[in-house]
Amino acid sequence: MDALSVLLHIPLFAGLPADQMRILAGCAREKSVRAGQMVFADAQESRGLHLVVWGRVKIFKSAPEGREQTIFVFGPGEPFCLTALTDQVSPAGAMALEDTRILLFPAEVLEAVARKEPSLLFNMLLALSRRLKESIDLIESLSLKEIPQRLAAFLVNSLDQEGRDERIDLRFPHRELAKIIGATPETLSRVLKRMSEDGLLKLEGRTIKILSRPGLNLIAQGGQPPSGDG
Repeated sequence: MDALSVLLHIPLFAGLPADQMRILAGCAREKSVRAGQMVFADAQESRGLHLVVWGRVKIFKSAPEGREQTIFVFGPGEPFCLTALTDQVSPAGAMALEDTRILLFPAEVLEAVARKEPSLLFNMLLALSRRLKESIDLIESLSLKEIPQRLAAFLVNSLDQEGRDERIDLRFPHRELAKIIGATPETLSRVLKRMSEDGLLKLEGRTIKILSRPGLNLIAQGGQPPSGDG
């Protein structure tokens, strides 16, 4: 699929005239990134909007002692580096969680199109507003919620996003899931085991089969479902 065909299905570019869409498609640079490879490092110069065509990319921050917190995970059709018009460097690092194809749009071309077509700026504002809400939710989760709540909320949100009733295909190791919810791999393993024993879910490799969505909803809201132990 060529760049223009991709852009036609991306909400960020909805409403753009065909000529401006062709300008963006014509300047797009394709980048293939292997699983585990950096897209860019924290504070690295990155003057461009990135768009995931397929695959998954995580945005993360690392502490000097090596501790890492995943902030966002982006999948097919999702843009990142939305601050490309204002920032010279990236505010966080980006790494591919699986083999990924990315389209990169130079900031100067994006700015020129945005000046002619305010709809692009409006769409970017909407996307940034959603990211702000997600950031606030993350801060609340890390500071106020226990690990089971964080995991349950992640699983429920994943079901909503993927539009599935029972299964979540992570496509990345459990240690990455631990970074997303701000836990150690050992703690995540214990919580998953407990949820499995309580009949809430079943682990099948990197796939999590949800057995009780109401139970997960209850945990996500701070409650405790009946224990499977009786």
